[in-house]
Amino acid sequence: MKNKRDYNVFFNTHTVSGIVISVGLFVIFLAGAFALFLDEINHWQEAKQRAEYRTDVDYDRVLSIVEEEGYNLEGRNMFISYRENGNGYIQINSQALKVDSDSSQVEATSSNTSSADSIAKASIFMRINPDTYEVQAKEYKPNTAHLGDFLYHLHYFRQIPVVGIYIAGLVALFFAFAIFTGIIVHWNKIVSNFFTFRLKASLKNLWTDAHTALGVLGLPFQLMYAITGAYFGIAILLYIPIVTIVFDGDQNKAFEMFRPKAKDTTGDVVVMNEDVKINPLVEESLAEVEGEEISFVFVQLSNFGKEEAQLAVNTRLAGNKHFLNNVRSNYRLADGALLAHKPVDENSYVESVSATMGKLHFAQFGGYLVKTVYFVLAIITCFVIITGVLIWLAAREKKMYAHKANFNRNVGAIYLGACLGLYPAIALFFCMVKIFPLEMEGRFEIMEAIFFLSWLAFTIYAFIIKSNYKINQHALILAGVMGILIPVFSGLQSGLWLWKSLYSGYVDSFFIDVAWLCLGIISLVIALNTKPLETKKIVRKKLVSSSVTGTVPKMVKAKVMRPRVKEEVPVLKIRPTQS
Repeated sequence: MKNKRDYNVFFNTHTVSGIVISVGLFVIFLAGAFALFLDEINHWQEAKQRAEYRTDVDYDRVLSIVEEEGYNLEGRNMFISYRENGNGYIQINSQALKVDSDSSQVEATSSNTSSADSIAKASIFMRINPDTYEVQAKEYKPNTAHLGDFLYHLHYFRQIPVVGIYIAGLVALFFAFAIFTGIIVHWNKIVSNFFTFRLKASLKNLWTDAHTALGVLGLPFQLMYAITGAYFGIAILLYIPIVTIVFDGDQNKAFEMFRPKAKDTTGDVVVMNEDVKINPLVEESLAEVEGEEISFVFVQLSNFGKEEAQLAVNTRLAGNKHFLNNVRSNYRLADGALLAHKPVDENSYVESVSATMGKLHFAQFGGYLVKTVYFVLAIITCFVIITGVLIWLAAREKKMYAHKANFNRNVGAIYLGACLGLYPAIALFFCMVKIFPLEMEGRFEIMEAIFFLSWLAFTIYAFIIKSNYKINQHALILAGVMGILIPVFSGLQSGLWLWKSLYSGYVDSFFIDVAWLCLGIISLVIALNTKPLETKKIVRKKLVSSSVTGTVPKMVKAKVMRPRVKEEVPVLKIRPTQS
């Protein structure tokens, strides 16, 4: 960039935007790296094998159970699905029915009638046991009783009520902004800087080279996550002005554009046939994908009990045979006629974009290999974030910032403590899952509290010691030791030792144990074999102290004890000739 002023503007913008979001972005990527293995972690926690997805749900019986609970189903839009979290359950939910404006219908003859009517029209949320069809829950509570789900919620700040996901979306948006400004700043030397790594240079140059090289290496991955993260986090904020301006506030028109409804292609609607059941229609839809591995079935009922009632069966296939793997069939409940069908290989533009973003963001293709590559790239991104903070700290060691030295040091310690402290806190959570008794009351809530307290404790510890080297080293040692102990605790609790789990078919348990064993060893090797890099300021202090004691530190002896010899340049003197 030839214009120095423009360069400074983009450079400062890149720095400020990166520093502001650094801690939140680090949490998103580190927790998100583990959340990639959500299902694997949950299976490891429960010591259970990966089972085939259940498709034997009795949907008609589910609707009968809901009616027995006193709910009025006529005219409702309902969603039914089987979910594998924990021991598995059938979930049905629906929004509340609109209250009739007719005063004669609103008025109740007694308090009992009024109460029953309010229940009949209230919103529905139920979880039903798929084996006994007993109602397990009637209120929605986030399913965080599993470590995989907890880490998944943490990576988009679900623990912060209401606004958590929006904060994560804004962080992703600022991350995209930091990426683009970083590309502009480094564009002219982006290739040469990628191959430059000055290990013996100053700390600032070392962190700059690491930040640039690894940032360029993971650039496509980081840009993809910045865009998809912003899409999933703050898309709803963009949806509101679109509905207001483009569709004049009509949400139905907007929703039809994003997810078109099936159109009636069989003529006029016939009289409602009460003999039409849901189960045969779902079975007919699933017959098309017979032989394929199914990962999820989502049934949607619209205007139930009305002549225009429809049934939509959405099926998601597993495996890597199809990248976009959704199949959808729409039926008319009046006579069971098929209104529309979307095969797995036919996708509209809107559906393709939305599905592709989900596939890329959650690594839902390629199995263990792709998730492992994503994990490594996420860890590299975490390192890029940390080096960005270290560059900022190294740049604040100049004389012009001497009056803010203590403030910058405190801020840097808090930043590094909050970021690096998450790693041992996650390792501690994995240990607690296998140590705490399964029958303990409030078990997961206690572990969750200990997780946050340990994270906070490490941040306070980092603020006290204020040594970047020790903060990093101690975080790696703590996580490394616990990472090696995780397979041990897992084997003691469940009996699934490494040599048993793979042989017995517990692939997920084997993978998580081996992954943590490798992470623990790598963390300890790095922590125990790295030495602190000294700044020029520290070297000068050592020289001053050595002049008093008469000794010279070994680390600077080679450099300092080489006196500069002033070479004398011979001068040729020419005497003027006499004429």
